[in-house]
Parts: sequence; structure tokens; C-alpha cells
Amino acid sequence: MLQGIRALLERELKDVEISAADSAAAAAESGESPDVVVIDPRRAGGESEDPIVLLSRRLRSPIVVFTSDGGARQLADALKAGVKGYVRKDSPPEDLIRAIRAALDGEFYVDPALSSTIVLEEGERTLTPRQSEILQMLADGMQTDAVARRLGLSTETVRTHTKRILAKLDADTRTQAVAIGIRNGLIE
Repeated sequence: MLQGIRALLERELKDVEISAADSAAAAAESGESPDVVVIDPRRAGGESEDPIVLLSRRLRSPIVVFTSDGGARQLADALKAGVKGYVRKDSPPEDLIRAIRAALDGEFYVDPALSSTIVLEEGERTLTPRQSEILQMLADGMQTDAVARRLGLSTETVRTHTKRILAKLDADTRTQAVAIGIRNGLIE
């Protein structure tokens, strides 16, 4: 399997140097500073979040998870750990390439087959369409009163939506909510 992935990456990403490690710990200790890390947490030695956290902390490189385990809990854990991409191994090869390119560009990519399973918190705390719209406006730099005018709502209603967004995203501030929203692909 690793040879097939290597061949795909060499064919599609011409100017990229590819290296492999036997475990997340070995990769973290290698001294290399990769542009992007592709990892299967189940094969990297440990539970889903541990190798990702280790690599994220030590390498400070964007991480793309490429795994056969695409459950909602694993996806949520990976997103919380800050991965830039998540692709199932049974997806078309183009999805892995898209995820790597997105990570290289500082963007975020989740396998389209998994996008409906994105879970921000236990209990499926997802944003409503209105909350997503308001969060996007906050990301665009709009103040509460401007959001209210644009949507035809009272400022108090927008404040209530904003409080619910903060609670759902487990954010302390509007800025933190926007960052979480961008990192999780909820807004642009």
C-alpha cells in the first residue's frame, strides 16, 4: 500500500520530496521539517489523537490523515487536534492529492464522503445555517449591529446567536470562534 501511495504522490506532486517513517515517534525525531505530513493514526502507534498531537507539536507541519477509519468520533478527534485534511483510504486517489494540496496552501479538506459526519463536539453540536451565516459575517469583520442590519434582525437576536455559536464551538471570544470555524471548514 505504501508503495502505491508513494507512486501516486510522485506522479501527481512532481516537486515534492517524499519520505516515510515507521511510526509517529520516529517521524517526530527524524529532524526533518516536512511541508506536509500524511499519517494513518492507526498505523502510527497509538490512538487517533496521540500521534497527531505528537507530530503537530514537534514538526509544526500541516497534517493530513489518510485512514481506513472514518467514523465521526475519529474525525472529530482529528479536527480538534488541528489536522488540515482527513481522507479515507477507500476514497478516489484524487481526494488525497486534493487534501495534500489544500494543506500545502494552508487550507482545509475533508473527504466529501465524510463531510456530513463532521462533529464539533460530542452530541453533534453543529451550527445552524443562520449561525454559520453570522459566523461568516463575523469572520468578514462585521460588527453585531452591521450583521443585524444586513440580516434584518435585532442586535439582541444577533447577540443571542453569537452566544450560541460560542457555546457550540467551545470558544471564549468571537475571534476564537472564527478561528475554530475556519480551521474546521465551517466558514471561509
